[in-house]
Amino acid sequence: MSSLNRFFALSPPCTLKHLEEPYLYDIERDELYELSWDAFQFLIRCARGEAPEFKKEDEPFIEYCLSENLIKTSEVPVKRELKVHPSPIPSLRYLELQITDRCNLRCRHCYLGESHYEDLPFEKIKKILKEFEEIQGLRLLISGGEPILHPHFWELNEILRDYEFRSILLSNGTLITGEIARRLKVHEVQLSLDGMKEGHESLRGRGTFEKVLRAIDFLKEANIRVSIATMIHRKNLKEFDELASLVQSREIEEWNVDAPCLAGRLEENPDLWVTPQEAGPYFQYGFGGGFHGSEKNTTCGAHLCAIISNGQVCKCGLFSEEPVGSIDEGLRTCWERIPRIHIRELNCKCSQLDDCRGGCRFRARSFGDIYQPDPFQCYARRVLKGGE
Repeated sequence: MSSLNRFFALSPPCTLKHLEEPYLYDIERDELYELSWDAFQFLIRCARGEAPEFKKEDEPFIEYCLSENLIKTSEVPVKRELKVHPSPIPSLRYLELQITDRCNLRCRHCYLGESHYEDLPFEKIKKILKEFEEIQGLRLLISGGEPILHPHFWELNEILRDYEFRSILLSNGTLITGEIARRLKVHEVQLSLDGMKEGHESLRGRGTFEKVLRAIDFLKEANIRVSIATMIHRKNLKEFDELASLVQSREIEEWNVDAPCLAGRLEENPDLWVTPQEAGPYFQYGFGGGFHGSEKNTTCGAHLCAIISNGQVCKCGLFSEEPVGSIDEGLRTCWERIPRIHIRELNCKCSQLDDCRGGCRFRARSFGDIYQPDPFQCYARRVLKGGE
């Protein structure tokens, strides 16, 4: 193999992560590759610009990495600083960062409720990014409110590519113009699209539907990956087939379909809420995406936590009233305090349990207690049917 007479270097979008096991992470493609310890050490030496020794049996691994563009050959050594430290166990892989609770819309289902015009200070944001990288994080979910309204959003935008994790902007899409799309340096934007015109605007207000469609086009023109998030509600139940055609026509690779929790403004608009039995069949419309999980023994949030706009750390945004600490104490410290429930502690014993991991604990609690099944997942997976 002639390429074995040259140096090797990690391809620019790739990095190494020391989670429960060693991995190579392709940030652009959001692909995680588990490595043997020998392969991990081989790639570390490559990143240091060394010419590592290899054996004949290493050739298939090297050829695979070259074919997948995970490494590249070079005539000269290419040195790269790696930020590889053992992660806590379980690892924190996904961090939802609510940088502001400001929003230009007043959506009728928003679990956050009314805005307090609270912004996470930029200096704290930078500290969080550094700590998330050190803890071996994979995906940073930048949310709000509407994140673009943070007074230092564009300063944050400029430094995102300095860190070795994937950045995803969660937006309602109504503020994204062609110019804004061209300026964005995130890897992906997830837009909320909650039905066709009637269904979407029944939640988010008049004129918002067309703005989201324009945002999709602007982002695609700027070569930014677009994913879609849809909430199942009373006004869009008859629109899903048409919505599915729309999503397909825009060549969307990931469509997340979920049901909102009865919290925040949805409590004031219960006419929009649908029962688990009604919502169940609509979960099947979603597609794409991946969960880079290592453990199936804990319920939702095994590898995720959230930081809300006041700097408090919690299990997820829905548990904002139950923080485990402040980011001032350090991300690792707070992460280790997150309460975890073993799936065998749940009051559900069905064959789907290892896959759904009990569904949403916040939603389950609204039907009894935190150890109850999430009935939305039960109906989505057809564990429950009809009038059960």
